[in-house]
Amino acid sequence: MENSLKIIMSERGKELAVVSSHKYRFIRKRKDEMLKWICYNKSCYASILTDVKKTQVIAVIGEHKHEAITPQNIDRQVLRENCKRKASDSISTRPSKIIRKELLTNVGTDIVHKDISSVRKAMYMARRKNPPQTHPT
Repeated sequence: MENSLKIIMSERGKELAVVSSHKYRFIRKRKDEMLKWICYNKSCYASILTDVKKTQVIAVIGEHKHEAITPQNIDRQVLRENCKRKASDSISTRPSKIIRKELLTNVGTDIVHKDISSVRKAMYMARRKNPPQTHPT
């Protein structure tokens, strides 16, 4: 079993660990300085232990009760979160330019037109949450 660890951001801005096409959410830091992560699917009790630096998986505990996530879904989530963050940081940049730049940096992604539409919609929603400040005159 491949135990390569990759940290991505969730839609709510929390860290998720991706190991062997399964996503895990952070639970707590243990007394022995290991981090415990549990499966993002709330009906599944599989978990992993990582080191504090989040570089390697130390232990895999339990079995999953569901199918693994496809790499396309993980790539789509990474693209969406990166674009949302950049859209809220630079409000004057066009969404199409941000999406194009992210697609060029993420080589090898298998993204379809429907995914691009959902990314664009997520960017507009992120921008609407924090509008630019106006100065009273």
